[in-house]
Formats: sequence, structure tokens, C-alpha cells
Amino acid sequence: MDCSICRRPHHAKKQPFLCVVDARNRLYETRVEHARVLIQNEALEHQVEAVLSGRVGAAQKPDGHESAARLDRQRSEERAALDRTSEIIAQADRLKSEVDAARKEIEAKRDLLARRKSDLASVSAGASARRNRQLEEIERSIQRIKYKWNRSADTMAATRAFLCEEAARLYGLRQIKKGSAKRYEIGGVEIFEVHSMNSLPPQVISTVLAHITHILVLASHYLAIRLPAEITLPRRDHARPTIWNIPSSYRHGDAPARSDGEDRKVSGARPLYVDRSLPTLAKEDPSAYSFFLEGVALLAYDIAWACSAQGVPFGDRESYDDVANMGQNLWRLLIGDQIHRRSVEPAFPSSLTPPAGSPRDGDNGDVTKPKSMIGRWSHGTVHTSLIGAEGTEFVRSFKIVPPVKLADRLKKRLSTNVPMVEWEKIEGDEAREVYDDESDDLGVASVMTVRTTVGVRGGSSDNGNRNAAAAAKGTSGWTRVKSRLDRQ
Repeated sequence: MDCSICRRPHHAKKQPFLCVVDARNRLYETRVEHARVLIQNEALEHQVEAVLSGRVGAAQKPDGHESAARLDRQRSEERAALDRTSEIIAQADRLKSEVDAARKEIEAKRDLLARRKSDLASVSAGASARRNRQLEEIERSIQRIKYKWNRSADTMAATRAFLCEEAARLYGLRQIKKGSAKRYEIGGVEIFEVHSMNSLPPQVISTVLAHITHILVLASHYLAIRLPAEITLPRRDHARPTIWNIPSSYRHGDAPARSDGEDRKVSGARPLYVDRSLPTLAKEDPSAYSFFLEGVALLAYDIAWACSAQGVPFGDRESYDDVANMGQNLWRLLIGDQIHRRSVEPAFPSSLTPPAGSPRDGDNGDVTKPKSMIGRWSHGTVHTSLIGAEGTEFVRSFKIVPPVKLADRLKKRLSTNVPMVEWEKIEGDEAREVYDDESDDLGVASVMTVRTTVGVRGGSSDNGNRNAAAAAKGTSGWTRVKSRLDRQ
């Protein structure tokens, strides 16, 4: 029989007492057995009374021996019935005590559950307030940590900027104003414009480029940035600076030492030095000339990229003239922009705890401050890192003229400024007129040259007049005069 309350089947071991009905089911068989025993006991009593009263019929009268045996048997059965009845009564009492104990246990459990429910209700009533208070404390702690982190990043950025400025000043990087024109020097040598390299000695070009590469590598080390085009300073197996093209930068490993031409062709390193004037180099070794111009373009691109990474404005990033102006860009990066920012940038509060109601930058807890600051973005820190997602998006926004286009524009500009050099022989009356004005000592020399320079873009009016006169005589460029020995 299932329980009328819980509707679960009865089991003697697993679920002996689930409710009152289960207890009733447990006592049902014993009650039936007890009733049966009572009925049998009553029947036996009647038989005993009948035997004792002698109302047994004559036909059924046994002899004395049989009557005594039957009487003993009935007595034994009566005693057995009494014993069984007492056992059943004891078992019933035991079951009753177990039921009472189960009821008391159920009541105790009910009281315990009631207390737990009340405790849970009291705890749940204040849980929301405690949770909100803990969240506020954690948020304040996070804001303090972020504030200290930002302050530490600002201090590191200021230290980096100070190191770059001091290194640049010790190296002799300075700006010299002459009226409205500005020119820049480094190491006591004027930083030339890349378009005027045709008229410069190779020693000056190599010296200026060596100074620029040295201070740029030192600044990138202080700023913890990795330039797009890797610069290799002079080393034991190579005494001149070189620069790698962007695809080969930081991927070549320890490249073995080779000759200049082999090193450029195989490894992608571009020279930042020349041993001849550029017109001569372009005529004698066009490949080395192209590699050198590409190296200068890569160096200018590195400087412009460093300015963009540190938030230093240098003009139009897509303008060839602004990107190629290495002297101005280098000075703005290391010195000029810091001077400007010190005059307009507000001082930070000295307390490490953010003041109440202070302006924030988004949800990161950053104190409002100039976003562009030298030393802030770098590859060497987690804070404002150029490697992270935000830094990658920041780099993508540079949009600087690519080095290939810079090299092509530079080569085109230099080719238009190359003087047209020609040689012509003067014979006959023209040569005789020249030698009549000279002494007889000119006969020792085999050739006498008279240089007439063809005017180039931006030349003086005197040069133009001389060129016009030379053109009127049918000569231009270099003029070779035939000596007396040649005429004989």
C-alpha cells in the first residue's frame, strides 16, 4: 500500500516510516495476526470450559488418559498463544515508541528548517547592500590602482623625454635662425637638405648621416620603440652605418659580413654613406646610387614615423617635402616639441589619490591630460603599448609617404639638379687667342681646361650671363683648350 500523503511505495529498509499511513501499514499485519490469535484464544477457552464442565457427549468421551493428554496439549497451546500475544504486544509497543521517536525527529527537523529559513531571510535582506558596498570598494581600489599606474606611466614618459632632450643637446643638435629661414646642426655640422646633396662633398654627407643615425638609435632606445626600418650602427666588421629595408628589418639575424654590394643585394641593407660625389656615383655605379637614395629615404621615414608615434606634429604626413626634412623633424622630435609642451601643459596634482569629482577619460580612470606626449607610446611597456590593439590602430592612422615613393621622388629631384657637363675642343684662331694671352710656361702642360658651369635651377644671375655667353659662342659645360704641343 502506498502512502496516502507522499504517494511513495513503502520499503521496509529504505523508507520504513514516511508518515502516519506508513506506520499504519507497518502495524497492519501484526494487528491482523493479533486478532487471529485472540479468536483462537477465545475458541480454546470455550473448549477448555467445555472439557471442564463435562459437556462432552458420551460418544465422544475419551478415556482418562486421552483427556489428560488433550488437556496438556491445550494448555501448552494456550501458553504458546499467550507468549505470542505478549510478543506481539511488545512489538506493538516498540513500534509505537519508534513512531513517537520519528514524530519527535520530524518536529525537530521542522524547527531546524524554520530557523534556517529565518536566518536565510535575514541574511538575504542585507546581502544587496553588502554587495553594493563591496563593489564600490573594489571600483575605488581599481581607480586608485589605475591612477597610480597612469602616474607611473607619465613619470616614465617624462623621464624618456628628458633623456632624449639631454642626449640631443649633448650631441649638438640645435636650431639656428637666420631671419625667417631656419637651419639645423648636429655635432657642429649643418644638416643639409636632401635635395642639395649633389653639390656636397661625400665626407659631409656621410658625417651628417652618421650623426643622425647615432642620435636616432639612441633616442629609440630611450623611448623603447622599434623603428620600421632597422638601423645598424658601425660595428667591428663594418665601420659605416647601414639601414635595412622594412621587409628585412629585425628578421635577418646575425648576417655574415659581406662586401658592400653583396650585403645590399642579399640582405637588404642600404648604405648611409658615400665615398664619391653623388653625380659621380650615379654615373659610375647606378646600383649603389639607388641603394644610397633608398637608405636616405628609409632614414627620413624612420624619423617621420618616430614623430608620429610620439605625437609630434611635423607638417603634412602625406607631403614629400615635410617627410624628407630630416633636420626639422629630428629637432621637433627630440627638443622642439618638448619646449612647446612645457609652455602649455598643466602640471599634474601631487597626490596619488584621484581627487573627488576629477575628470576622467572614458571608463579607464585616466586623468584628463594631453594624449600626445613624447615617451608615452612605446613597444617596451604594457601601458599605451604600440603592440596592443589600441597601439596597432594608432600606428595604422599614421599614413606617411612610403619609403619607395620617397626614394623615387628624391631620385627625381636630384636628377633634375645635376649639372649638364660637356667637353668641347677649341682649335684654330680661338685657341691661338687664348695662348697669346698666356706665358710660354703653359707649353709644359698638355691640356688647359676652362670651366664654364651651366646654370642649374636656383643658380645666380652671373652664372646665367656666363652660360648665355658660352652658348652664344657655341660652347657649353666644360671647354677643353688645345695646347701648342697638340697644334704642332
